[in-house]
Amino acid sequence: MKIHELVDDLYEGFVDRIGEPLSTSARDLPRVLRLVPVARPWSQVFAHEITLGAPALFAEPMAGVPSALTRDAVLAHLLAVIDSFGTARIEDERIDASPHVFAVLGQARRERDRAMMRLFSRTPLADTDFRAADAMTIRAVRRERSMLQSTYPVGLDLYERTLLDKRCSGVLASSALARIAGMGTRSCRAVRATLESISLSLQIYDDVVDWEADLHRGGAWAMCLMRGTMPPPYSGKHATRGASARSELLGSGILEAMLSRAHVHMRSARRRARALRAERLASWAEEQEALLGALVAAEADSAGYAVRAHARSGGRST
Repeated sequence: MKIHELVDDLYEGFVDRIGEPLSTSARDLPRVLRLVPVARPWSQVFAHEITLGAPALFAEPMAGVPSALTRDAVLAHLLAVIDSFGTARIEDERIDASPHVFAVLGQARRERDRAMMRLFSRTPLADTDFRAADAMTIRAVRRERSMLQSTYPVGLDLYERTLLDKRCSGVLASSALARIAGMGTRSCRAVRATLESISLSLQIYDDVVDWEADLHRGGAWAMCLMRGTMPPPYSGKHATRGASARSELLGSGILEAMLSRAHVHMRSARRRARALRAERLASWAEEQEALLGALVAAEADSAGYAVRAHARSGGRST
């Protein structure tokens, strides 16, 4: 079964188990979270298999791991990522969450935790405990909102740490599967680091191409990074809206700098995936690395190129 098909199959099983009236709300969740304009399966929400099916990509070179364990790992990961997106959108007040949405997300967390307990045949270890990750996600979302709304000057280290904390639950199931498969400590850390690098790369790219829309919604990371990392004259008084803000940001070179970071992170992911013998993941990362490298060069030649290219593609990811 293909990974996107597996994701849809597992989610449909979750939907059936929670029953009506929540199952209808669960099927409509991608639209309600404003990830897509109309109701559609999760496989059609994200272009990359890694987003919702990461454990299956790492499982390919794992010899002797029962398919049932891989399915549980993918289920835990899938529901963790969905809950993370839902929590962020509710905290950011980007959606008006109904009681049914809160109930569906609550059921997702319970199913996620049960799947992890089946993986370990007991309570998960501390570094694979979703409860700690849930708390970290909420803290990161609130920290992000505070910094964006205040146009707080931010350095790259704080920016990337906030991104990782916000999506920290997305590494736990794959790390758990690696441990159960008997991978050594170094390899388990490499699985985690690979996912973190991919998450950073994809999110930084999104923050580049969506910076104007984000600014209209209340704040853009590109603006905060420009103020925190660029030398004068880009570190004094700044416009916050309109043509002058756009001109200043494009002239600062911060979008190129962000894309360069995304490129570096994807290269790191590709190298680690290859070392782990996750060849399918490594090949995908190699394609993304090449695309990002081309974008960096184009952005250096013409500031704002990545935003324009994204708009021409109809909003598709790299």
